[in-house]
Amino acid sequence: MKTILNKPRVVGAGPVPSAPGAASFASRRTQGLMIGVGVIVVLLIVGSLAAPDFVTVSNFLGVIRSASITGIVALGLTFVTISGNYFSLSVAQTAILTSVVYAAVASTSGFFVAILATIAVCLFLGLIQGAIIGAGGNPVVVTLAAGATTLGVVLLMTSSNRVRLTADPGSLAVAIGRSAPLGIPSATWAFAIVAVICYLILQRTSLGRQTILVGANRKTANAVGFNVRGIIIWAFVISALTAGCAGVLTAAEFGVADTAQFPDLDINAVAAVLVGGTAIKGGEGSILQTCIGALFIALLRNLLQILGLSTGIQLLVIGAVVTIAVCTYVLVKGKGK
Repeated sequence: MKTILNKPRVVGAGPVPSAPGAASFASRRTQGLMIGVGVIVVLLIVGSLAAPDFVTVSNFLGVIRSASITGIVALGLTFVTISGNYFSLSVAQTAILTSVVYAAVASTSGFFVAILATIAVCLFLGLIQGAIIGAGGNPVVVTLAAGATTLGVVLLMTSSNRVRLTADPGSLAVAIGRSAPLGIPSATWAFAIVAVICYLILQRTSLGRQTILVGANRKTANAVGFNVRGIIIWAFVISALTAGCAGVLTAAEFGVADTAQFPDLDINAVAAVLVGGTAIKGGEGSILQTCIGALFIALLRNLLQILGLSTGIQLLVIGAVVTIAVCTYVLVKGKGK
């Protein structure tokens, strides 16, 4: 791995340079968190008035589970966006492939071999896409092509059929998706754990700080000797690993893997990142804000479903929310300059 991300070739032993505008960024991040919490509160109030079943314990547990899967993927996607590469449009297909691989391997070779197999798949997909994009490929085009290719591979592997997880119901291969320690679903625990890991990487490591600077100003990152291509590769590897985590948890929970399990994962994950306030051009973002964005998107989706609105209208509403969020961010940032 040392060959992928070399130590910056900077004369002297000084710290990694900070991204420009760090103080103003911290202020905007605090404002973003407050706005995000406020918007969720407003949504809960409006939802409770529009649909009494919206604010119930059972419904909220379902929302948390949905937010967890979307959130895990969005956390990895945050690194891609912060690095200045917009977003990945292959996360749903990555989740599908890893769920199929996990279900098939866990049924024959057990949990640990299945986990190693899915990690290998994620590393391969992340490395390939990151290397091409790091070399100058358009991230939207590359990830669209990667997603189509990955889905094609899944269809060939499965002959368009479901793959069932036939492991013993009491085995770890199944428990990882169906258990609920302290009454909290395993997916939610995984979301919390992944969020903490991503926060530590982004805020407490050289890799995280370099990722922010690459997204904020790629020319500066090159000038100080950062391995920009290596950082981009790592961002896509992290994104692939979180998508794989979602695939594993879903296959374990439902005991089956198929191509229809993640119909809106791409748009939901992208929406969570952008609604959370991560700058679409890179350089600014927050793991906690992405978590809030994932919860907001899950709550909004759930309310629209309870109201009986069609899938088309749901996508229209979410698209409008993302557009408003991005436009608002741009306006606020412009005024702050």
